[in-house]
Amino acid sequence: MSGMVKAAVLLLLLASRGGAAQDAPAVQARVERMPFSTAVSDVRLALSPDETHALWGMVNRVPGSGLEIVESWLAGGVWSAPVPVSFNGPANDFDPSFSPDGKRVYFFSNRPGGAGGDDLYEVAYDPVTRVYGMPRNLGPRVNTPGDEWAPSLSPDGTALLFSSNRHGLRGGQNLFIAPVKGGTIGMPVALGPAVNGAEDDFDATFLGSARRIVFTRGDAAGDKGTRLYAAHKGMKGWQVDGVLPPEINCSSGLNNGPSTSSSGKFYWSAACGPGDTRLDLWRSDFPTATGAH
Repeated sequence: MSGMVKAAVLLLLLASRGGAAQDAPAVQARVERMPFSTAVSDVRLALSPDETHALWGMVNRVPGSGLEIVESWLAGGVWSAPVPVSFNGPANDFDPSFSPDGKRVYFFSNRPGGAGGDDLYEVAYDPVTRVYGMPRNLGPRVNTPGDEWAPSLSPDGTALLFSSNRHGLRGGQNLFIAPVKGGTIGMPVALGPAVNGAEDDFDATFLGSARRIVFTRGDAAGDKGTRLYAAHKGMKGWQVDGVLPPEINCSSGLNNGPSTSSSGKFYWSAACGPGDTRLDLWRSDFPTATGAH
C-alpha cells in the first residue's frame, strides 16, 4: 500500500470520528481555528491574493467521496459553505495552491493519463468569472511513476516547491524545488540532506520568500505522527532552523498542510481540540522555529 493510500485511509478514519468543532488549547490568543473548518478532515488551505476565495482539501465530505478539493468565498464578512471545485476528477484531488497572481491553481491528482501514482497539475482560473479551465499535467520533469504532492509557487513565481518519493534519496517523501521561467518548469533539485532526512519530508510552503520554507516531517502514512519545521537557504544550501513551537504543533498526532497568505498569515492543519481526531484549519502569524530538530 502506497504512502498516499495509507494516509488517505488514516484521514478517512479520522473523518469518520469527527463531531462538533473544538477550540484550540488556550496557549496564545493569536492562534485560531478557521471558521469554515468542518466536521471532517480539512487539509492545506489556499487563499487567493485578495483573500476572498479559499480552496482546501477535504476528506470524505460525504461518505465515500475520498479526497477532493472544495472552495468557499468571502462576502459581507461571511464565508460561504464549501462546495467541490469543477475540476475534481474521478479519483483523488488534493493539496491546492494559488499562483501569486491568482490565475492558476496547482494541485495533485491520480486521475487517468498521468505518469503514475499522484501527479502534479495546474488549472487556469479566471477570478472575474470564477471559471476554471482544463487541468494540465506538469509533465515528466516534475512527475514520475511515484507520488508527487503539495505544489507551491514562490511569492515571486520563480520556483516550484513540492515533494516526491522518486528514488535516489533516503526516506520516503523528499522535498524538491524546480526553477520556473516564462511559464516553463525546469529540472527539480532536491533540497539536500539537511532537510531531506530519514523520515518523510513533505507538505511544504514558502514563508515570505523563495529562501524560507515551512515543511512537514514525520510519517506520511500517519501512523507515527508529523510535525512542522522551518528551514532556510544560506551560503551552505538548505538548513533546518528547527521545529515550530507547540502553539502550532498543537497535536500529538498530525500537524501538516502549511500555507501562507499575501497579508502575512500562516495556516496549517492539525487535530488540536481536546479529544479531537480530525484535522481542522488553523491560522497564526508567521512562525519562528524553536527547539531541537
